Amino acid sequence: MLEADTLHADAPDFRAVGQARAGVRKRLAELGREAIRDDVELIVSELVTNALLHARGCTGVQVVDLPDGVRIEVSDARPVPPVLGLASPDAMTGRGLRLVDRLSSRWGARPVGEGKVVWAEVSEAGGGLSESSVDDLLDIWDDPDAWTEVEETPVHRYPVVLGDVPTDLLLAAKWHVDNLVREFALAAAGARSGTTAAVVPHLAELIETVTHRFSEARDAIKRQALEAAGEGAARTRLELSLPLSAADAGEEYLEALDEVDSYCRAARLLTLETPPAHRIFRRWYVEELVRQLRAEGAGEVPPPPKPFEARVLEDLERMASSQQRAEKSARLYAVAGALAGAATPEAVASAVLSVGVEALGASGGGILLASAADQLIVPGTVGYDEEVVARLRAESKDAELPAAVALRTGDSIWIESREERDEAFPELVALEPRTVSVCAVPLEVQGRRLGALRFSFSEPRLFDPDERRFIATLAAQSAQALDRAQLQQSRLDLSDRLQRSLLPPSLPPIEGLQAAALYHPLGDGMEVGGDFYDIWPMEGGQFALAIGDVVGTGPEAAALTALLRFSLRALTMRSSEPVATLQALNQALRSAPRSDGGETFCTAIFACLRRDGDAMRVTLASGGHPPPGLRRADGSIEEIFLGGSLLGAFAAIDVAAVEVTLHPGDALVLFTDGVVEARDRTGAMFDYSGLLEVLARVDGSAHEIAEAIEKAVLSHVGQELKDDMAALVLKVDGVPGRPSDPPPGSSEPE
Repeated sequence: MLEADTLHADAPDFRAVGQARAGVRKRLAELGREAIRDDVELIVSELVTNALLHARGCTGVQVVDLPDGVRIEVSDARPVPPVLGLASPDAMTGRGLRLVDRLSSRWGARPVGEGKVVWAEVSEAGGGLSESSVDDLLDIWDDPDAWTEVEETPVHRYPVVLGDVPTDLLLAAKWHVDNLVREFALAAAGARSGTTAAVVPHLAELIETVTHRFSEARDAIKRQALEAAGEGAARTRLELSLPLSAADAGEEYLEALDEVDSYCRAARLLTLETPPAHRIFRRWYVEELVRQLRAEGAGEVPPPPKPFEARVLEDLERMASSQQRAEKSARLYAVAGALAGAATPEAVASAVLSVGVEALGASGGGILLASAADQLIVPGTVGYDEEVVARLRAESKDAELPAAVALRTGDSIWIESREERDEAFPELVALEPRTVSVCAVPLEVQGRRLGALRFSFSEPRLFDPDERRFIATLAAQSAQALDRAQLQQSRLDLSDRLQRSLLPPSLPPIEGLQAAALYHPLGDGMEVGGDFYDIWPMEGGQFALAIGDVVGTGPEAAALTALLRFSLRALTMRSSEPVATLQALNQALRSAPRSDGGETFCTAIFACLRRDGDAMRVTLASGGHPPPGLRRADGSIEEIFLGGSLLGAFAAIDVAAVEVTLHPGDALVLFTDGVVEARDRTGAMFDYSGLLEVLARVDGSAHEIAEAIEKAVLSHVGQELKDDMAALVLKVDGVPGRPSDPPPGSSEPE
């Protein structure tokens, strides 16, 4: 007899299998039974493994000599006979006992103390297949006298009648739980050997509950299912005899399996989540037996059993309702995601209406917004033809129509039939001849009504509470998104107006010279940029021009830009000398600290233009600004190096002047760093080479050159700028050797 403490552990330790094989091998050698060693070792391996997996551990192994062979006896700690299951590809357990059944001449089980002994006999003669079968093992289950010693104190039992259940479902549910126990046992063994992660202690407790706490009822159901399967019965009538303690055990069993399923869904250690059909079955039979046992314990007559099919239908109803709610919730989540990026009322309408019309099965939907005018604004519709849309756009905010009434009163409108439609809104037939039912819900944010959300239906429609909540939630999401979109649009408009106020409304006409400008705000246009340009007349027929880039963005940058631009205009009233002008501007910047404590520096080019016959002389001075580009009439390209110090950063700055003569056909391009430093998705800059390539390629008017630069930069960055950009293009009229063209008149900034 092998020592029990070498084989038993609190949790399955599969090293016991190897110990048992070694001990049996030694005992067979002592008995001179080596001829049957292979079969005996296989049987011992399977019986010990079965004890570890299903019987709370192996407590001993013994080899008994027989006249024609040996009997192997494996003791365990669970007083429940083993079950030889039916072969199935879905069952990962039970194959070991089937192997024992094939290799032994006969086998069985008997109760011993608080456990049992499972034995198998092997003959040296060989060739004898087991006489055991499912029926033999079921006979063991049905022999109450053979197992009475298990219960030291009799426990009163109560009959529990569950009714007929599909046999295949019973067997499949049994296989699933057995597979789950097997997976856990293997994981626990792997954790001890260091080949897998440690098993969470709480999970170990759950598996213990699943395996042993409710085992009596589970085993009884297995037995009845196997009996029915052996008889070929499609349905099994479940009748149990259980103590009152089985009610508490059943509730703990359900709770444990639900938690185990949560581990499976999270892919943490276990992978065998309960199939839906099994979950319905186990909840039905456990809750039913708990209900009957609780009634017995209270001295009441047990209620009649609820048929399994009735429970399935109830669950289907609940599942269908839950699925509908889940689908609506999923749609609301999708709408919320779409609305997060909706920057305009049109985008809000598109996101909400497409989802709402599909979810409700509506024939059409629309959003109508309040306005200062008499008519409502319609940012979007879905499902309406052009004629209906035109009528909606002409709808007055004082009209007796659903959306207008919802907007005026703040009450939701629910019209469910033709009679109700004609009584409440007789004008609706003219607006929507094919609409039978309609709803309109106000769009409200913090007590402000922005408009109304409406849906139309071509047949009578009863709006149940779930649908009304769904539409109300859509309206609330829409109102929030519309409020954000309108606020953003207001900010954009304000930002655009502020930005335009920092730029000249038009460029003055200069005889013999074309002048064009471009300005493009950064990204979404929400922030005011620091780029600026300007051209203005000075005394003596000269003109001044400036282009610059102030540090930062936003209101402070706008204030600094305004200071810079108007300071330059004021300084030219005293002097037209570019170097002196920039030096004076530097001092003005240093004496004008920002209210937010930020820096007050910029880069800039200031230039004076004067006509010289057909040519134009330009004197330029730079304060750290990018050098201009020059395209000569013959197509050659030049870069005008200016240098110079940053303005506003230092008391003493380095400024030098350069004079350039522009002949007929020559074009001078001044720009901010937003042009050459524009980056594509890979981080590559447009660079000075990109600008020169545009100048070399485009031989057109000043306006055409400015337009070509803007298109090239936007194409390089994928139409989304990370910084604002500005440019001034000056081109002398005429061609070399010919009279100059007449003055072109004023040029508008692009």
